[in-house]
Amino acid sequence: MSVNQKLLIGVLFLWAPVVVAAEQPVSFITDDNISIAAVLSMPVGNGDKSPAVIFIHQGGSDKNEWTRQPLFKAVNREGMIALAYDVRGHGDSGGEADFSTLFDDPKQAPLDLKAAIDYLIATNRVDETRIAIVGASIGSNLAVMAMGKPDYGVKTAVAISGKTSAVYNLAGVRNSELSFASIYHIASADEQNGLRAKWAEELFERTKSPRKIEFVENSNGHGVAIFDDDPGLADRILAWLKETL
Repeated sequence: MSVNQKLLIGVLFLWAPVVVAAEQPVSFITDDNISIAAVLSMPVGNGDKSPAVIFIHQGGSDKNEWTRQPLFKAVNREGMIALAYDVRGHGDSGGEADFSTLFDDPKQAPLDLKAAIDYLIATNRVDETRIAIVGASIGSNLAVMAMGKPDYGVKTAVAISGKTSAVYNLAGVRNSELSFASIYHIASADEQNGLRAKWAEELFERTKSPRKIEFVENSNGHGVAIFDDDPGLADRILAWLKETL
């Protein structure tokens, strides 16, 4: 992509309709009594219940990974509520991040996501039938896991830099016991010598329509770093959310 093309994409984001959004820090408690810190951004002036997008960061990062991305505000411009939270043991959330178990234990990070969904529904501003997840790395694995478990009630998802085995570990099931629908799988083509792309393909094959997969060429970026190699990706994610949410 040329420099001029990248500049044009940035200008298009700037020219998008301005929607005032009320952004505020919030927190909620998981079923195992962990306090989860989050940022909630709601479009102002919409009295009806709105669709919502939950953003989940990658391991070792925090919610600001997403709040700094133009996509976080872009969903507000489309009338969607945005919530980005810190996975337990990260950022301002409680708990400890034991990296040997956190990314695979169905009794840890999945409880954070369920608490986030319950919190959004309790605001009485969210259409509980129209909740999406956009996740990177562990956030991606949680997004796919939730799409395979009806009790999460998630309608669509975007999964960036996912890992097949971690999805099933987080779900607490074998791969033959879980199937998905309505997921946009994204991976850089070169990360880990193509292994992330292979995992995206594996998960895509188990995803029913609507589904989409994309490999960012000439990139080994992980998670949100992929946006640096393909700035237009944010627009395509937004289009997916508008279409499927």
